[in-house]
Amino acid sequence: MLKVAIIGAGAISTAHIEGYLQFRDRCQIVAVSDVYPEKALARIEQFGIEARAVQDYKELLEGGIDIVSVCTPPYTHADIAVDFLNAGSHVIIEKPMASSLKECDEINEAASRNGKLVSVIAQNRFRNPMMKLKTVLESGLAGATGLSVVVSSITA
Repeated sequence: MLKVAIIGAGAISTAHIEGYLQFRDRCQIVAVSDVYPEKALARIEQFGIEARAVQDYKELLEGGIDIVSVCTPPYTHADIAVDFLNAGSHVIIEKPMASSLKECDEINEAASRNGKLVSVIAQNRFRNPMMKLKTVLESGLAGATGLSVVVSSITA
């Protein structure tokens, strides 16, 4: 059974909790963390899960957490992700991945160094405009002169 922690109990955390609850036979949410512990407790009660509410996510770093969902404001993503990757957890991060490319690199380096997976939620990547853009880019039409083709392809 995979042990899961949700870091951040804001609105998006409900989607993560609901997702994990679809796989009750494979994973268990063991903790919900938020700087406002009453928010973490409210999520736990809302979903009727047996998890602990934690104010400081660092309390969970030694807890053998297998998977962490980072649902906090973007400026906190890098520190939380790197801490959990270094602690041996796989990490799922809400978009954007981090506040800078440097922080993204730090996250990727921590994942690589620790042999862990990091995934960023980007639910729009398979929608029609993105798929059209991908097709145009793969066709080789895009470039300095192909920009109008890309724009017209997306808006078509």
